[in-house]
Amino acid sequence: MNKSGLLVRLAVVIGFASIAIGLLSTQLFYRLTVNKEIGFAHQSIDSLYKTVEATAATAAYLAEKDLAQEVIDGLITNDIVLNASMSFEETVVRTHEQPLNNPIAFPIKSLFEPNKTIGQLLIEPNVEFIELRASQLATENSNAMVLQALVVTIVSIFVAFFLITRPIIAIAKALHHTRPGEGKRLMVPEFHDGSELGLLVRDVNELLDKTESQFNQERKLREEIEALEKRFRMLFENSLSPIILMEPGGNILLFNSAFEKVLNKLDLQLRKSFGPLLKDLFDDPDSLSRVVEVAFANEEIATGEFKLKTEDGNQHFWVQVVVTAIISEDMREYYQVTLHDISKRKRELDDLAYQADFDKLTKMLNRQGLEKQLTTLMTTQSRFMLVLLDLNWFKQVNDIYGHKAGDEILIFVADRIKKTLRPEDFGGRWGGDEFVLLLSQADQSETREIVTRLVNRISKPFYLRNFEQNVTIGASVGAASYPDDSLDLQTLLHLADKAMYQSKKLKETQPEHFLHFSEETQQVQVNHV
Repeated sequence: MNKSGLLVRLAVVIGFASIAIGLLSTQLFYRLTVNKEIGFAHQSIDSLYKTVEATAATAAYLAEKDLAQEVIDGLITNDIVLNASMSFEETVVRTHEQPLNNPIAFPIKSLFEPNKTIGQLLIEPNVEFIELRASQLATENSNAMVLQALVVTIVSIFVAFFLITRPIIAIAKALHHTRPGEGKRLMVPEFHDGSELGLLVRDVNELLDKTESQFNQERKLREEIEALEKRFRMLFENSLSPIILMEPGGNILLFNSAFEKVLNKLDLQLRKSFGPLLKDLFDDPDSLSRVVEVAFANEEIATGEFKLKTEDGNQHFWVQVVVTAIISEDMREYYQVTLHDISKRKRELDDLAYQADFDKLTKMLNRQGLEKQLTTLMTTQSRFMLVLLDLNWFKQVNDIYGHKAGDEILIFVADRIKKTLRPEDFGGRWGGDEFVLLLSQADQSETREIVTRLVNRISKPFYLRNFEQNVTIGASVGAASYPDDSLDLQTLLHLADKAMYQSKKLKETQPEHFLHFSEETQQVQVNHV
């Protein structure tokens, strides 16, 4: 047998690969199995503790030494427990006199005071038994994997020989004795009519058939290339997207009519150069340069979305820029720049972003928008006061006059919030008739001043045009300070909510106390305790 033959090399490669993978997999599986079994044993000890936890707590609470002894004796009947002891008050209960080695300690909690520890339960794992059992199981599994790897290797070599190696050898011998023009063709191997080998034989036969007409095909290919060049020119000129061929320095060599239309929209005249990468056309050319530099450094096509510079700063003209580096046969470098107008898509995305973060009725930030703003403030560690405002008597107005009247009230309140907040503050509708104010760098005095002004404005009678009726609402307000009251968003919201409900309780009896701070609510709770 040829030592360099395909079958020998294939068998050697499969054999070595199987041995290497088998050994590696066996060792890995062995260790995983051992670790898993040891982990399972520790979980079992935890389960044993949970099983006897109540009994142990009872024994410790009643100081019943006999009951504690039963707990200990019961634990050591399990194979994974070597020794155990239990201590409470000045009593120690154990089965064996020898000291425990590396025991696992479990606290014994009081039956009536869960936070009070009245004893301790020590359990020494039977490490030798655990490791022996894990090792036995891992060894059995590893042996099974080795046997499986051996069977797979033999089957793989057998299948590879009959389905791949032998047909390839036959094809190679036939091809070696085939000469173009003699009319001899290769035979498709048995069982390979639809396989890659059958396709290879048919391709080789087709290649032999086409050799005699090669010159005619080359001539035809040249004609097709000329036709493709004409089509490319037609596509280039009639493309809706501007296409520019330029030198790295900025000199424009070739462009289509779509590029001229873009210049007309920008009120610019065509000139030989608009700077490297057309930088004079873009609002932020440095960003474009960085994107192109990084892409070319990684031998990639540069793409990005950039805004074009317009005379009217309010007009948004966005394009997707695709820059491709081209190296000619004489090793000269050129840039092909393609611009795709994405202004409409940008406007649609902006509209979607607005709808996602703003309340449709009040045109203020909604809950999602407020949470984003809260996250930003907390990320930058900016001090602010979180104010939660809930409308009083809104439900009665809504029930009596209907939802349209309720909507008028909400729009009215939103307008008063916008007129009361400072430029650096944020406000929004949290949901229903609840609003949130984020007062930047505000202390309690500033917060009280702003909230008082706002509540006074809200509390003035509001005229419902459809009903020719004046209605009056009020507001209950709670405030919590970041970071003084809490660094956690949910906790901060909870504190503000509790403070707001404290104000809500007094809306009938003490309406002047419409604002409570979190620390006041906490102080009230302490006094009640």
